[in-house]
Amino acid sequence: MTVLAAPDGTVTACSDGAARLFGRTAPAAVGARLADLFGPACAEPLAAALKQAAAGRPWRGALPLDGGALEVSCDPMAAGSGRTLVALTVAPPWADGLELLNEAGRRIGSTLDLHRTAAEIVGVTVPRFADAGAIYVLEALLADGRPAPPAAGPGASAAVVRRLAVAFAEDDPSSWAREFPVNEVIVYPPGTPYARCVSTARMVEFGSDAIPDTILHRTPETAAGLLDHVSLLAVPLVARGRVLGFAVFSRKRGRLPFGPADTALAAELASRAATCVDNACLYRREHRTVAALQAGLKPGRVAAPAGLEIAHRYVPAGGDVGGDWYDVVPLPDERVAVVIGDSVGHGVTAAAAMGQLRIAAHTLARGGLPPAQVLTRLDAIAQGLDAAQFATCLCLVCDPVTMRCELACAGHPPPLLALPGGTARHFAVPHGLPLGVSDPAHPAEYEQVTGTIPAGATLAFYTDGLVESRMRHVDEGIARLASALVASQSASLDRTADGVLALLADQQGHDDIALLLVRATGPGTG
Repeated sequence: MTVLAAPDGTVTACSDGAARLFGRTAPAAVGARLADLFGPACAEPLAAALKQAAAGRPWRGALPLDGGALEVSCDPMAAGSGRTLVALTVAPPWADGLELLNEAGRRIGSTLDLHRTAAEIVGVTVPRFADAGAIYVLEALLADGRPAPPAAGPGASAAVVRRLAVAFAEDDPSSWAREFPVNEVIVYPPGTPYARCVSTARMVEFGSDAIPDTILHRTPETAAGLLDHVSLLAVPLVARGRVLGFAVFSRKRGRLPFGPADTALAAELASRAATCVDNACLYRREHRTVAALQAGLKPGRVAAPAGLEIAHRYVPAGGDVGGDWYDVVPLPDERVAVVIGDSVGHGVTAAAAMGQLRIAAHTLARGGLPPAQVLTRLDAIAQGLDAAQFATCLCLVCDPVTMRCELACAGHPPPLLALPGGTARHFAVPHGLPLGVSDPAHPAEYEQVTGTIPAGATLAFYTDGLVESRMRHVDEGIARLASALVASQSASLDRTADGVLALLADQQGHDDIALLLVRATGPGTG
């Protein structure tokens, strides 16, 4: 935490960490006098330190503050035009401060899960720094994903927050956890320390006499225990200039109350925690957006023409949403087109590409284009998407009367054909470049082949999430899928689909999975 000041103590620049120590924003600290910011107790030694540093001699020592002291270094810094400024650096604010900050850097933000991030924050601070701690995030940020508003200033409205994590340094913290459950939504009225912390974006120190009635209205035992917490801090979680919520730290009677060094440490911890909470909120918002986009673009009820039975399953990954998609398009003369694809990557980019390609494929197939031409047109569309975006795709057109199929492939895993006799094999498909890979001046050419689905056989289309993983090669995964298809054969195609996913359950959770089964129920030939 560093401050640049003129020799007379006027602040010329200020880091965010140092500004939080003063209880104001960095721009608000510029132009103020250091003696006013630190308090009158340090005025005389601070003036001597600045004078020594301005003369070219670094100064190291402790500045006395009301209720404590801060380790500070003052170093001369040339500012051009013969001027000298003083760089005042505040050392870690207590003996174990640097160690605690290092531990916080290692432990906080290990994932993008919001609740886990909040639990990591209180896990670092309790009981080493405080006897109890909790993390609250604005409910509006969680409910609809809206960015947190800028600090509104004094006199703002109530604070509506959700408790994401809580920790108590007690022999039996379970009873406290029951009284203060995670995910509880609380409304703190204006004027309470918590509402003031949110509205001003400043740390608020208070004692047990200022604990809001909304908290004290608990069981008598819990209320009595709360009143034993005599020193409390409400520390705002501020990221990118916006208040996300606040952290609460408290110390019980018999332990030294929070002093200036502790509030400086709390401000630094909150700053690091806010960045991690902000990242988790951004990820949560993007994930919800992508999931909604993908859900809206997936086909709902799939209508199969006479002579065919169709079952389809989509299993999202546990983390980032991918770009898997499929479609079944009715065509004239009772024919049907089946399209399945996978946009590379995860997140908004993959979902957006998936949406554009799926709609384009549906339109092209609906217009009567044969599979090879559908892929050629899709390739041209993919080249106009993000430069790093490409996709695999497979397109098939089937006549359920003859079971004759025409198909073309753009880098997609080949379909599998499960025969009634209990065997499975690859369904012949030509190899082609993925969509969007070729040079626009030399577009990819896709070969189209013809095949026939035997009566009673099941044709399986799938994305690589079902057959590929870090633990096994894709060829091994396809062989496992073939075995699962044979083992799951049932009179009900839906049961077959469920059986395949159950047998390959170890594939789920790592990547999105799409599975589409087509069974010939008509008089097809062998």
